[in-house]
Amino acid sequence: MKTMLRQIAGIPVGLIFLLAMIPTVVTHHILVVAKCPRNVDKLITDVYAILEAMTDNAWFPTPSPTLASVKTKNDDLKDAQVAAKSKAPGGVQARNAKKAIIIKAVYALRDYCQSICDANPELAETIALSALFHVKKVAIKQKRTFQVKQLNSGSVELSSGVLGNQRAHEWCMSLSPDDPGSWYAAIIPATIKAMTVVENLKPGTKVYFRHRIITKDGPSDWDQTISLIVV
Repeated sequence: MKTMLRQIAGIPVGLIFLLAMIPTVVTHHILVVAKCPRNVDKLITDVYAILEAMTDNAWFPTPSPTLASVKTKNDDLKDAQVAAKSKAPGGVQARNAKKAIIIKAVYALRDYCQSICDANPELAETIALSALFHVKKVAIKQKRTFQVKQLNSGSVELSSGVLGNQRAHEWCMSLSPDDPGSWYAAIIPATIKAMTVVENLKPGTKVYFRHRIITKDGPSDWDQTISLIVV
């Protein structure tokens, strides 16, 4: 009976409890969406608007493809649309071919915008909207724990038990957690491993720590803040 209480399906009850306590944290990745309307006139107007929004936009220093090349393709589609409306022989087929070309160019600009957003995840939505693209927030669920443990006098170990793939770990500490700027006053180097040691802390000081992971989709939200009085 005791064995049954201590183990469930071969897993210690205590371990099951610990696993149940691991929080699920939901982060969001911004996906840039290009909506190309089926109506050709609307498509032409929308492309010109995107080009105008990206021109001299500091977020897009080297668009690929170039804005000039996309404008040329859109001008070609505009001319082809005029011919199609005049019912010129082969006009519709030529217009449709030009439409396919401009849609491909818009998708290429979207991919370029996505690369900029991925490099600046905290501002990704603002960046995408500044180019008049649409955005979709993709939820990413990851389970992890964040722990703070006292080591020798003035030394603290920070660790994170992460379930999932990550590229790096970011750590922060503060003496005044309500002051946003205080979190960056003392820099703790980012690490590849899910553990780091902070040394030379003043005994008797109450210090606040937090942690987040960096994945291929950008940074997660910060873990819940943990405080500790240094001994």
